Amino acid sequence: MRVVGLDIHRVFAEAVMLDDGKTRRLGRVGMTRDRLAAFARTLTHDDHVVVEATGNASAVAEVIRPSGRTSVGW
Repeated sequence: MRVVGLDIHRVFAEAVMLDDGKTRRLGRVGMTRDRLAAFARTLTHDDHVVVEATGNASAVAEVIRPSGRTSVGW
């Protein structure tokens, strides 16, 4: 299981991953529906995405969750 963390900002999210005990920076993801959806397609069904609880966290979860590849929680 991989854990992906998203630190959400206004125009981008900073993404990191914990995989097999190692932390890896995934970089910035644009905060548009298209860019978030493209990011979600890189995830697997075993991935767990943790989103910081900010005003637009719900909007991010709505875009990522339908991919069926991951669970999203905060």
